[in-house]
Amino acid sequence: MKTKIFFIIMTVAAVWSSTAADDKFAAGIEVLTGDSLLSNAHLGLAIYDITAESMLYELNSNRLFSPASNLKLFTSAAALELLGPGYRFKTGFYKTGRIDNKGRLKGDLIIRGGGDPLISGRFRESVTEVLELWADSLLLLGIKEIKGNIMVDNSFFSGPDLGAGWSWDDLSYWYACPLSALSFNDNCVDLEFFPGLKVGDPAIIKINPVTDYIKITNQAVTSLADSDFTLDYYRVPYTNDVEFFGSMAVNDTDGVTDYVSVDRPELYTVSVFIDILKTKGIKFKGEYYSLDDRGGGELNISSAKMENELFEWKSDSLGSVISVINKNSQNFFAEQSLMTLGRELGGEGSLEKGIEIAAAFYDSIGISSDDLAMYDGSGLSYINLVKPSAITRLLRYMHEGPNSRVYYESLAIPGQDRSVRNRLMDEEYRENVHAKTGSISNTRSFSGYIDGPRTGHLIAFSIMINNYSCESSYVTDWYDSIAAAILREY
Repeated sequence: MKTKIFFIIMTVAAVWSSTAADDKFAAGIEVLTGDSLLSNAHLGLAIYDITAESMLYELNSNRLFSPASNLKLFTSAAALELLGPGYRFKTGFYKTGRIDNKGRLKGDLIIRGGGDPLISGRFRESVTEVLELWADSLLLLGIKEIKGNIMVDNSFFSGPDLGAGWSWDDLSYWYACPLSALSFNDNCVDLEFFPGLKVGDPAIIKINPVTDYIKITNQAVTSLADSDFTLDYYRVPYTNDVEFFGSMAVNDTDGVTDYVSVDRPELYTVSVFIDILKTKGIKFKGEYYSLDDRGGGELNISSAKMENELFEWKSDSLGSVISVINKNSQNFFAEQSLMTLGRELGGEGSLEKGIEIAAAFYDSIGISSDDLAMYDGSGLSYINLVKPSAITRLLRYMHEGPNSRVYYESLAIPGQDRSVRNRLMDEEYRENVHAKTGSISNTRSFSGYIDGPRTGHLIAFSIMINNYSCESSYVTDWYDSIAAAILREY
């Protein structure tokens, strides 16, 4: 496959050397789009010179494509523009009853989730650091024992907790974790896999945080040296029973990391928080539950039952969240942001309301429902559709707006950021590319900005391919070749 791409690039170079300057770029791109291995695929391109305000090349740019994670370009833009880069998610802590002179809270502790996706170790020293800071805050308030229960007000989001069109096959994995107003560690348990001491021994599974919230059945085994890694897992839907199966080689001693999603993330959060309370010396023997399970709804914080707020936890700014969405292609962060948009601006914390609010924003910048059909915030849904021309229109708008720098810097740089770490590695000026990848079955997309090293012009581009039958690695090389052509010409 690499030989094929090399041949195409050489052919493009030959076309450029024999074509008039005004036409050589388009002629070279047409060689790439005429690749016989992609003849049965649906190709779409839009390449627009923002500086010169001119279209450089387009192919099927006004037809609809499944965008995969390129949809995050829209979600992150709407969140930035409508909530603002300084927006902070809030988690509230309240009590009923009073704190006596022995440090006993003679009532309940209530935790009100606010959609925060950053309650994790992503920007922290440990997975549980935020929960430890919560416990420290209780100690500072003089609370050494909770005599009542711990209740979760999860009503900031109204659900559902999964996106429309998500595949059931994905739900065990981090990228399809359930959504919740109160969330922890990306609503996953971190996994590390190691081989046993000898062939036939059970594989070793380590989890972080150490918790009994998930129940593990380990049928995975240690296999012969240098054998293929086949270890996998399955979480039974609507439970936290996780079955591990397959094998890993006895000499695979560096281990393998992964993440299993959890059911009822709000209860997972409290379960681990209770473990932290105990390590901090705060006594608790009561129950923990969501208000939804007890006839629920949203607590009226101003009612007589709620004596006062204990403290409020505020997340890092939305700018940090947008960077994770686009550089790491983190589905959970995108969905939480979209549901928060629905709650804050539409009074309903749901994907449907978030999409409604976002769609009004897109329409205001010239992207209508004919250009974009949006069913989730991450692009995991197979029923999302978007035109390449709509992506370049969005990129043009965001470049001209007040959040241009935050948006631009949230996009991944080849050779530096995880989602594009091994991309365009042989290309000079690859750091001039700021882009978003997208990938689901038989779908690839690559869109963003190229700061032209030769002309100084800023180029917006969108490359989309659906329904291909060749190797995905070949498709990746193919659209890298288009990005490389832009770099070399502009």
